[in-house]
Amino acid sequence: MKHLIGILAATAIAFSTSTTSSAAEEVEITLAYPYGAIFRPIHEEIITEFNKEFPDVTVTLEAPQPDYEQLVQRTLIGIPQGNAPTLSFQGVNQIRQFVDAEHAYDLSDFVAEDPRWQEEGGYYSEMMDLGRFGDRQMAIPFAISTPIMYFNADLFEQAGLDPSQPPATWPEVIEAAKAIEAAVPGTTGLFYDYLITGNWGFQVLVYSEGGAMMDEAETRVTFADEPGERAVTLIRSFVDEGIMEDWTRQQGEQSFIAGQVGFYFSSTSWLAGVQDKANFDMRTAFWPESSTGERHLPSGGNAAMIIADDPAAAKAAYEYAMFAAGPVGTAIMVEGSGYMPMHAEGTERLEPFYDANPNFKTSVEQIPFIFKWYAFPGQNTLRIIDVIRDGLQAVVAGQVNPKEGITQVAQEVETLVEID
Repeated sequence: MKHLIGILAATAIAFSTSTTSSAAEEVEITLAYPYGAIFRPIHEEIITEFNKEFPDVTVTLEAPQPDYEQLVQRTLIGIPQGNAPTLSFQGVNQIRQFVDAEHAYDLSDFVAEDPRWQEEGGYYSEMMDLGRFGDRQMAIPFAISTPIMYFNADLFEQAGLDPSQPPATWPEVIEAAKAIEAAVPGTTGLFYDYLITGNWGFQVLVYSEGGAMMDEAETRVTFADEPGERAVTLIRSFVDEGIMEDWTRQQGEQSFIAGQVGFYFSSTSWLAGVQDKANFDMRTAFWPESSTGERHLPSGGNAAMIIADDPAAAKAAYEYAMFAAGPVGTAIMVEGSGYMPMHAEGTERLEPFYDANPNFKTSVEQIPFIFKWYAFPGQNTLRIIDVIRDGLQAVVAGQVNPKEGITQVAQEVETLVEID
């Protein structure tokens, strides 16, 4: 507790000494975010706590956007109109386009003067580094997730499977899914959330198979190379094996929550909602290993990006972002979602919660496997996301075979990527 009080006191001092006049002027900032069912109550609670330390900063929540892509569109439209949100909690893979276009506020000066960025400050460096671009800190990570395996332990037991020993590889997953369907009529073996935002569900398979979305020099699109072909073939095999339906994301999630699906492969971000709604023994486990024996998990979630011409507004937004990622904010965020904590003190505060909710521990234990969610260079991020999504959908629907389908997608993306 003394450590927590010290951090909060240091935060207040840092803010007051650098922005005394702006605090007296009662700075107002606007905050934009996606997925209102998850994040609106979280931000409302964080704002209440933040204002106890910063009563002169008014944080106004905008109406939530349905997803990261639409949050990008709202922000891009607002920039030339002069009404972009001061603080925008963008998907980690969306920030690069704002950095490349020089819209995002460079936070490096704030960071250089802020003692909380020192090792003893408590913020996890591997998390905060997700907001770095080159040698500049351009965003403050807030809610970071990993892909995770959800499973129905009740269906496991009905199929004669041991829920304490969940599958560790994809062949084992397929075998278990078939066993569930055979033992429990009317069930579906699994749902793989391949349509999740930003080709995230595809990236985890590509990188785990040893591939990448582009080569290291970013001169060639590479996700149609052999590893990517294996990745898309695996997704298609779920349908060919008869253990997955060609559902939308909403249909897949609702069917799992209804107890009709054995496995659900998606983000930890939905964990709180899924766990609250499921009327069965729902458990989580590590993401399955790929055919290479590896697992590489893209760091999903969002980070706070600032768009401001007024230094006082930028500083106020920075303080909110740091508070939200700090010991108080991160504890509120984790308990209300399923994302990973950003701060060591926050993790300590969460120990009773993790003990009572072991499903939430899985994502934290997967931290050694995370990498930065890849974003293509240039300003065509949203178009590229649409192209990859549509291409994957065509493969799953059987409209084209995996090799031809992913090759066509890569060729189209190649024309959209802006290569220096």
